[in-house]
Amino acid sequence: MNATPRPPPLTADPVAPEHCSAQLRHRILSQARYFSGLSAEVLEQVSRRFRELHFPADAVICHEGGNAERLFFVAHGKVKLLRHSAAGDDVLLDLLPQGALFGGLAPLGTRHYPETAMAQTDSCVLAISGADFQQLLEQHPQVTLAVLASVARSLDDAREAIRQISTSDVRTRVATALLKLAERLGEDGADGAEGVLIRSPLSRQDLAAMVGATPETVSRVMADLKREGLIDTGRQWVRVLDPRGLQALDT
Repeated sequence: MNATPRPPPLTADPVAPEHCSAQLRHRILSQARYFSGLSAEVLEQVSRRFRELHFPADAVICHEGGNAERLFFVAHGKVKLLRHSAAGDDVLLDLLPQGALFGGLAPLGTRHYPETAMAQTDSCVLAISGADFQQLLEQHPQVTLAVLASVARSLDDAREAIRQISTSDVRTRVATALLKLAERLGEDGADGAEGVLIRSPLSRQDLAAMVGATPETVSRVMADLKREGLIDTGRQWVRVLDPRGLQALDT
């Protein structure tokens, strides 16, 4: 008798994306790396410069190569970053959770959007224009310093990604990607089970694009990791059972 597919262990987030309340906007911006530590008064000034935009699943938020005119923060839902390859395919670069930023602006040294951003789920994002962001930098030195630190971290992340692709095997790259997703999207013990749950419609093809491998190879690696007790998987979810075991693959 065939076993029925296992459903996701948790139900979907009950907050509808169209309900991006003032309290949610404030919380997202107060936790953003550019604006954390600002006083409530200054944060309110920052919040007034952002527009609230809503996108259904699979809608494009910004196009790779387009003029970088807005910086975005994910307020609700998940956003995926894609880049068009020489072969004509859209390669998945990253999945962004609530609070993550994407897009680009001239004041940040970005003239064109480096990736296409697409709503993976129904999403609400907060957007700010280049002119408004420039004024924030001029009026609030604390924001300027935070931006410089963030740019430096992004460069470090880019170097690490290049190192992973050039020096690591597929098994290691898959383990690293799962740890990264667990850190950004994971729910630790939310349903009473052990491990960190990654609840997202992430296909093997998506994961393969993230690590620079074929879907067939990634499927074999995932099966091996599950057999070794490092992860568990189901429909639209992955659970990291042994983070240290995955980390050890990169040593």
